[in-house]
Amino acid sequence: MEFRIEMDKLMFIVADAPEQRRDFETKSLRTNDDGEPLFTARLLVMDGLGSAPIKVGLIGDPGLSQGTFVRPVGLVLNAIDRKGDSVQWWTAERLEAVAMPGGPAGGSAASGKSAGKAGE
Repeated sequence: MEFRIEMDKLMFIVADAPEQRRDFETKSLRTNDDGEPLFTARLLVMDGLGSAPIKVGLIGDPGLSQGTFVRPVGLVLNAIDRKGDSVQWWTAERLEAVAMPGGPAGGSAASGKSAGKAGE
């Protein structure tokens, strides 16, 4: 199941430099079935009143640095039930650098292609 997120009133900032995901057991770098690298970006989501951190799965290196304001394209909250437990994760097609509120744009445009199952 997927839930699309309405983002008109939200701001997102890269909290930590995006990292390529690693296999839990082998510690090897993870890729999707097409051999594209899977990345995780930690974002801080703000609505003008409060904030919350989220981890977003991406296909490809978004090429962004910490502190860059971004707009997640195709942000989805994914959810499944596994043996009675709900598992949730965020994915996005890509992250686009946007102008800092009251200032210039930071970072560069993202290169991720598809949300797929990057967050699993």
